[in-house]
Amino acid sequence: MASPVYPLPLGQELARKVRQTATETGLTQAEVMRQALAFGMPHVLKALRKAKGRLTAVNPLPASKARALYALPDDDGEQIGRMMSAQRLESLE
Repeated sequence: MASPVYPLPLGQELARKVRQTATETGLTQAEVMRQALAFGMPHVLKALRKAKGRLTAVNPLPASKARALYALPDDDGEQIGRMMSAQRLESLE
């Protein structure tokens, strides 16, 4: 069975570290990169894994209450308008 080959562009600094590690360990550069992936994958997975489950302890609104709430007209339009006009910048031209 053939192994998949992935082109992997490396920056100069990372390529230098791979060469240095290969020299110090007696491994090939490809072996160094494979070992780095194998050793580092659990750390990457732990650090970057997407959160499972709920992000909040607040229960969602029941559908009927949510529909009723969102059916109400917005009552903060006037305040938003005042805030926007207070932040308006004038041109210096």
